[in-house]
Amino acid sequence: MEKKKELIINVLYIAVIFGIIYFSVNYLLGLLLPFIMGFLFAYAAVNANKRFFKNDKKLHRGITLTVIYLLVLLIIILIISLGISKLADFIKTLPDFYTNTLEPYISSMEETIYGAAYQLPGNIRELLKNMTDGIFDSIKSILSSLVSGMAKATTSIITNVPQALVSILVAITTSFYMVFDYENISDWFTASLPEKALNVFYEIKDFFENILLKIFGSYAAIMGITFVELFIGLSIFRISNSGMWSFLISFLDILPVLGVGTVLIPWGVSCLIMGKLGLGIELLVLYIIITVIRNIIEPKMVGTSLDLHPLATLISMIVGAKMFSAVGMFGFPLALSFFRMREKKQAQ
Repeated sequence: MEKKKELIINVLYIAVIFGIIYFSVNYLLGLLLPFIMGFLFAYAAVNANKRFFKNDKKLHRGITLTVIYLLVLLIIILIISLGISKLADFIKTLPDFYTNTLEPYISSMEETIYGAAYQLPGNIRELLKNMTDGIFDSIKSILSSLVSGMAKATTSIITNVPQALVSILVAITTSFYMVFDYENISDWFTASLPEKALNVFYEIKDFFENILLKIFGSYAAIMGITFVELFIGLSIFRISNSGMWSFLISFLDILPVLGVGTVLIPWGVSCLIMGKLGLGIELLVLYIIITVIRNIIEPKMVGTSLDLHPLATLISMIVGAKMFSAVGMFGFPLALSFFRMREKKQAQ
């Protein structure tokens, strides 16, 4: 009877936690994200300051935080200089590329096929015409949707830049307030929580401190493997600037929602339509190989860093992505790993 009660309590506890997570992700994350980022930067600066300076002074904390922001800015500038801006320009030209190049080429192919079909018997000619119309209409629809979708995504990113800048300024301002008054804010926060909630908070804090570097290491290794695969493939295909393209595409593969298919699929399909059959097939095959390898190694590597079975990691990533998109894809394995850690501690 006691075991049943304990099981019911644990299930209800987990349900409440997931309910809070669901509400927070869907309704509060966007609002609180600048403050969360500000806290994380302040937390990093305070801990780095304790390591590098003997005297934990507010001035030293401010210097450390400034250095961290400068390093982040340097990384962003490096990424942009390596070609993100060129990639954005390429995406902007996609609508004109489709209208002026791809669509006329598809129409030319249709005319060629229809011309050859006139030599066939009437029934076969009509059947071939209907099949060809359906195939080309589908190709046009897919390409048009793909191009317009990428153009809309680029436009959305550009239009959201002012809002993103405001959020960044809020995060920076918040982090400097927090870093100069870290102890008082920390004491107020811990005094506001009930004892049980405070214990859970410390468990979560310790969990993330121990696990985050492992996760970053896993995804850095995955990005490195994807880069090597792309570099070998694009070099074999004799693509110019294969190193730069490999880095950009492997970087996109790490980002939520995006992936190697964001570049390789439109690139390969456009090559097929324009008559570059060899290169088009090679790019699509490369995409399939990278995707298969990624789906095999990611659950294994991330699961190892989280102390989870690869199958449990894969299932939690899929379920999380379905429920909370990119946040859930990363958050569900973390939550599962956290509960596993708690069970181990309680069993000891």
